[in-house]
Amino acid sequence: MSPKPRSVLGTVSDEIEKKEFVRSTIITVIFSLVFLILGVAFWYWSTPEVIDTSPVNWLLEINPFLVPVIETLLMVGFFIALVVTIINSRHYFTEIRAGWLEVITTLIVVTAISWAMFEVNIGIATLVISMGFLVYLYMLQD
Repeated sequence: MSPKPRSVLGTVSDEIEKKEFVRSTIITVIFSLVFLILGVAFWYWSTPEVIDTSPVNWLLEINPFLVPVIETLLMVGFFIALVVTIINSRHYFTEIRAGWLEVITTLIVVTAISWAMFEVNIGIATLVISMGFLVYLYMLQD
């Protein structure tokens, strides 16, 4: 049996797949931006000039460990949303799954951003938790 010829314009299934890709890309880009903007806000609110009147000071009064946990989770959320965007985009445009080079490069960049914005401990915590997510992705491959 010979395969059916495909139309130049594509099929209904291709249109649905394109719509799903666009929708998922918009969602993951929005999540990436939200996590990054909140991370930058926490970084700004932690500066000595602003900390007395910022929400970070209020959170530090409640529990001094709450701010580093929130900062770490914001950067891990940024990493997860960004890596999902990169993997989906690479698969959509090239029809090839993203390689580990893109994923590891994203891990290094997000860890460096976290380290530079906050401190060494936040950068290391972001790295460790993000690597846990990468192990999860690796296990999904099978």
